[in-house]
Amino acid sequence: MRPDSMQKRNVNFIFTLHEQKQSDEQVSSNHDSAFPNAAVVVALWCDFPEIGELILAHFYLKCPFLVPYNITKGQQQSNEDYYKSLGYNYASDGTIEKQDKYLKRMSGFMRLYAAIMVTQTVKNSSQHPYGIDHAWQWLARLLNLQPQPDITATMLFDFLEVCGNALAAVYGKQFFKLLQVLQTNYFPKIEAVTPNGSGGPVTRLKTFLEVCIHTQRISPPKGKLQPDFWRT
Repeated sequence: MRPDSMQKRNVNFIFTLHEQKQSDEQVSSNHDSAFPNAAVVVALWCDFPEIGELILAHFYLKCPFLVPYNITKGQQQSNEDYYKSLGYNYASDGTIEKQDKYLKRMSGFMRLYAAIMVTQTVKNSSQHPYGIDHAWQWLARLLNLQPQPDITATMLFDFLEVCGNALAAVYGKQFFKLLQVLQTNYFPKIEAVTPNGSGGPVTRLKTFLEVCIHTQRISPPKGKLQPDFWRT
């Protein structure tokens, strides 16, 4: 590889990781911003496939529920190390971040991750580096995991709100059958692990599923870029 090519690639790697960090924080506060940030990531990913590995590594490190994966606490592991592995932040005085702030950050990760999978490439004919098939895989794998309090309902709602329309368009009745399984078999498990007084994410997910299954449609997510975005 030529030195100038290596330098250009390294610059893009550094830019992408910096941009990714800024995007994570921005999306948690402004959900619509997931899509322009995802567009930049997809464009770079198409030109530099190695960037995808860095992006996914960053996602999985900061939010293991995107794998999806339930991390269990090791026998010799401290509480702080365990919660850090789940994505929690700690203040300099050793105080763990509050649950609502944590869920908000994890929501930002999911929405950006999901937006990448449904964002079109610069050239629509180009093969997507991480397309809607990965969204189907994520959902199918999640339904094989034991749900966790708060976070599972949060991840599912954000994922479906961003990817649901695209999944319905590609997989049709098969997708709505999967949603029916989710509602009938998996959702009761979510309710069973939900502590009293923390049912906000569960209520949002329940309402979303009821409407989608009843109407057999899911609206496009707010903020999604138009197909001619790259030409404007």
